Amino acid sequence: MTGPLTAYDAQRRDFWTALCPQLSIDGDAAAAAADIGETDPMLATLKREGYIRVPDALGESVVAPIRDAVSTLSRLGIPLPFAFVYDQLWLAFQGLSGFLTAVLGEGYRALPDFWVWHVNPDDDATGWGPHRDRVMSTLDADNSPHTLTVWLPFSDATPLNGCMYFLPAHLDDRFRQRRWDGTDNNVVYNPQDIRAVPATAGSLMAWNQAILHWGGRGSRLGEAPRISAAFEFQRADRPAFNAPLLDPGRLPAFGERLGLIGKQVLQYRHMYPLGDDVAAMATSLVERFYLGAPPAGDATSRGVAASF
Repeated sequence: MTGPLTAYDAQRRDFWTALCPQLSIDGDAAAAAADIGETDPMLATLKREGYIRVPDALGESVVAPIRDAVSTLSRLGIPLPFAFVYDQLWLAFQGLSGFLTAVLGEGYRALPDFWVWHVNPDDDATGWGPHRDRVMSTLDADNSPHTLTVWLPFSDATPLNGCMYFLPAHLDDRFRQRRWDGTDNNVVYNPQDIRAVPATAGSLMAWNQAILHWGGRGSRLGEAPRISAAFEFQRADRPAFNAPLLDPGRLPAFGERLGLIGKQVLQYRHMYPLGDDVAAMATSLVERFYLGAPPAGDATSRGVAASF
């Protein structure tokens, strides 16, 4: 990860508003409720397959400004999690409250774990490799999740620009064993069990954090980048899987966002090259603004293989 962004500029609200004037920071916009349809069939699919996909959950008016902002950050070499300085990223996930309540129950919490991607239609571009988001137990016996990853594509995700791939839960022997750690936990023994899951812009995708999944490789044959973001959530009746837990209905203040973004840059450094300058900038933001526990330096301390 590279980028010309300095810690000084990162802390300037006017820098961000000038960069993406179509978006707001600490504004008064309200979240638009996602169109998710009936949740009972969705929950049954989530328990069996380990993931769900709901097309057209978010309207183009929600999706397009975020897509443009992430494209701007990518073009300028700014670390993409900084898209979360803007209200609209938080509001997009807030619009899913009905779905998240159905899956995780009343009072569900947001984890301080999120990311943003811009995968070019290029033979050298990839999403994150095969992994399980958490290798500790995060499921009831019937596969009802304690934690959930929610992934939103802001452009069409296709096999030619790195769409998501899954080993469905009912085809994965690890779900029979109820064990998701170990050196071979990312091995697929029957490649025909792998499922490519393209998604149109504005779709909702979510999965339990035990399922094996990954982002595919881009291709020069692709038509556009795969632009997306993900956020993690958990049930309120479980101990925190990472700290501090966030109120999913509240928009964090600008400074709090900066601390959380710095945390993401550092805690996911095992997933991408991280330059010393970006690491130093992220560290300075965490030290000044982050209110939770010190960010993890590697995945092991989170009990996570690699997130998203």
